Amino acid sequence: MSEVMIEMKNIQKRFKNNHVLKGVDLTVNEGETVALLGSSGSGKSTLLRCINLLEIPDEGDVRINDFSFSADKINKHVKLEARRRTAMVFQNFGLFANKTALENVTEALITVRKKSKAEANEIGRKYLDKVGMLGAANQYPSTLSGGQKQRVAISRALALDPKIILFDEPTSALDPELVQEVQRVIRKVAEEKVTMLIVTHEMDFARDVADKVAFMSEGQILETASPTEFFTNPKNERTQKFLERYMQRFTYTI
Repeated sequence: MSEVMIEMKNIQKRFKNNHVLKGVDLTVNEGETVALLGSSGSGKSTLLRCINLLEIPDEGDVRINDFSFSADKINKHVKLEARRRTAMVFQNFGLFANKTALENVTEALITVRKKSKAEANEIGRKYLDKVGMLGAANQYPSTLSGGQKQRVAISRALALDPKIILFDEPTSALDPELVQEVQRVIRKVAEEKVTMLIVTHEMDFARDVADKVAFMSEGQILETASPTEFFTNPKNERTQKFLERYMQRFTYTI
């Protein structure tokens, strides 16, 4: 049986009067790719950010592999330990404009993981090569396409060897022709059984790459299922309506 890599229980988050997360429970197993789907504003990105504590939950408990914390007992140490076990890939890439592709990958290895520059460069080159970006190691982000920037961001996440990689709509900022370029890289990572939680609006991609799909609406996870079950036989009425709207917009074949 697979080891549990992420376990979230009763996660609550408010922004002033806006109750964004309303008691979310979610489990991600080791080596599993979970796609988190739902309409804009349903709380998907906020949930992701509550795992590595870019957002602090108001209530609830989180376990990341061998480390657990409660919302009411979060301090600097807890944030550090949570972030050591996770890596985040943002929709806007999050690269340092004044650093080369290689330097973007090695920065955290040197400053957070305390690797020597030589060791960090070796690791950085390995993972840039893995995503097909070694040839651009000495280029700055301003010279790269959106797809190339996102591939550098993915190599940066992989280089940290995290327990789980969190993807926050990794293709939403890309031109349509660049989306598949990044999706191919994520598929390759999924095939290597790297644990991933992916917030995405790309339904075909979720169906193809995910081991499990979780559907969020109005701050709650309403349904969790395999991609086949989710797309062909959704149980929740809200899920059914969500998929109906999708199928009206796109030609979708199972």
